Amino acid sequence: MSLPVLVISTQLAFIKLEARAEPTKPNIILIFVDDMGYGDPGCYGGSLVPTPHIDALAATGLRFTQGYSISPVCGPSRVGLLSGLQPSRLGVYWNPDMGAVRMPESHPILPEALRTAGYTTGLVGKWNLNNPSWDPMPAHNYFDHSYAVMVWEGDYWPDEQGRYKGVDDRNYGSSKQSGLWGPNRAGDEYLTDRLSRHACEFIAEQKDNPFFLMLAYNAPHSPLHGKRAHRNQLEHIQSEALKLYASMVIAMDEGVGRVLETLKAEGLREKTLILFISDNGPALTHFKGMPPSWPRGELLGSTAGLRGNKGTFYEGGIRVPFILNWPAVMTEPRVNHSPITTLDLYPTLCAIAGTKPRSHTQLDGLDLSPLILKQAHLTDRRLLWFSGDSGAVRDGNWKFYFSPKDGASLFNLDQDPGETNDRSAEAPEIATQLATYIEAWREQIPPPVTPREPR
Repeated sequence: MSLPVLVISTQLAFIKLEARAEPTKPNIILIFVDDMGYGDPGCYGGSLVPTPHIDALAATGLRFTQGYSISPVCGPSRVGLLSGLQPSRLGVYWNPDMGAVRMPESHPILPEALRTAGYTTGLVGKWNLNNPSWDPMPAHNYFDHSYAVMVWEGDYWPDEQGRYKGVDDRNYGSSKQSGLWGPNRAGDEYLTDRLSRHACEFIAEQKDNPFFLMLAYNAPHSPLHGKRAHRNQLEHIQSEALKLYASMVIAMDEGVGRVLETLKAEGLREKTLILFISDNGPALTHFKGMPPSWPRGELLGSTAGLRGNKGTFYEGGIRVPFILNWPAVMTEPRVNHSPITTLDLYPTLCAIAGTKPRSHTQLDGLDLSPLILKQAHLTDRRLLWFSGDSGAVRDGNWKFYFSPKDGASLFNLDQDPGETNDRSAEAPEIATQLATYIEAWREQIPPPVTPREPR
């Protein structure tokens, strides 16, 4: 399978500020959460509920203020992260394409690349690179160990037989019934707690080996299921949907705390790199299975004032919490304003692990290890998001946005991070240049792997 050759990230430059001795390769834990807004963690200004353990990662780590997912929806965002490729290179434009996505056989995904560096690899939770005609549960082919694998979503409470619909059952989804508080039976384990437990078990089992763990929480994605134990922390929230969402965030933060405690107990904290990232922005209450009395269109979570939400290419849909914590490299908080994306994880983690992608492996991201190890800043970068009839391209502080609903707009993110002022008329040459860039990309990539009906 050939891939288009147009380069996404152009004009790359690092400004080096401080050099440090490079540490030995660390264990790597990638915590990839689902539908958490940019403004939800306390370290990003969030106030819905405390997130002390996520905040602790930022308090002694590196917090990016302009970290992006490569898609505003879950399927393509995972394709981009794990492949290091702009998803449209593979014909993945939107979630419907996930049922037919195929990775080129010559292109190893991230856990395969890290395995060549001697890492034992594990996946806990949401996978999403599904293709039933190819292999209904392909996660087992790419990770050495996998636990509680989900294709799209899963119920947070087990049914009467103890099964979590959507988890390890090759189903494409949950029961899609929101509004549940549990447990209904003594001993029932909340799914987020189960994922955290599996992650801690993997860490303990692999403590003597370098490991890569992708802890892919499906929280706080629907269905909205909460824990009664959290209710007394949620009395300040009026909306029932938002109360459930907040409970899901609390459970996820508690899980991060359990992971940190396990690393400390096993003597692994100093040599473990942890990443905390969301797959896209927060969702609106338009999903199936909502109680009829709930209002539709309510934003779950916070974008910290950024425009848009999950499913849009405005900043609120693609700018996400993006934290890196590595005690061997940093012990005090850092904040970096460089624009980075989840496409950068593949080359960055390979470099940190001491391996190189295969010579013929094409990647669209950038190795950020100089930024991490030497406190550099990244300048003059072009980034692309594309789903066919909608998307965006960012060049420096300029962002060109287009969609069938809103048309095309040009924003200056430095002056207008909320994307309120269309500057197309003031800077027509920039708008034209970026629109031309998008058209050149469109001409080189394959159509979506799942045919679309005409609009």
